[in-house]
Amino acid sequence: MRCTPETEAKRNGRTTMARILTRILAYAALAALIFGGIATAPAAAASGSAGNVYTETNAASGNAILAYARSASGALSWSGTYPTGGLGSGSGLGSQGAVTVSDNGAWLYAVNAGSNDVSAFAIEGDALTLTDRVASGGTQPISITANGGLVYVLNAGTRTISGFSSVNGALTPVAGSTQTLLGSAPAQVQFAPSGNALVVTDK
Repeated sequence: MRCTPETEAKRNGRTTMARILTRILAYAALAALIFGGIATAPAAAASGSAGNVYTETNAASGNAILAYARSASGALSWSGTYPTGGLGSGSGLGSQGAVTVSDNGAWLYAVNAGSNDVSAFAIEGDALTLTDRVASGGTQPISITANGGLVYVLNAGTRTISGFSSVNGALTPVAGSTQTLLGSAPAQVQFAPSGNALVVTDK
């Protein structure tokens, strides 16, 4: 089949757009690995944005959450930096789950790999308020997941997971929840969709 110049131009345009989208997705994935993960949350109608996007700096001198407002078109605009009260590792965590948001969009949880603890924030529109910081139950926490009133953190240094109950932004260790993992290089923990099981990946 012969291609007219117009058809060829359209094809070239689609190819160029596909390449651009591929690059954008690659950069987003790289940023997630460098910063330690990205979490999203819907925004309140009064905030004027379609939702919020969160990541963390993982800086060894002091970890912080970077918050961005997301427009309906997907454009991001910086809305604030919020110290976690803990320390980052200063290098990539190798996990995309260092920050997570609760099911109801009211709470944000983040790991502090350099100080071996986790932080909880209240999500108030486009702003965050630090509500708690507790020991992670191990060393080098790199991934965190939440479901209902339960929060679990993966500690890569001790190859363990530990659970916490979350009530009004306060985290309390769940007795007997710390479990040693079989893998030698655990990377991420996530609740199953049912909320009745935890899935842990290993590098």
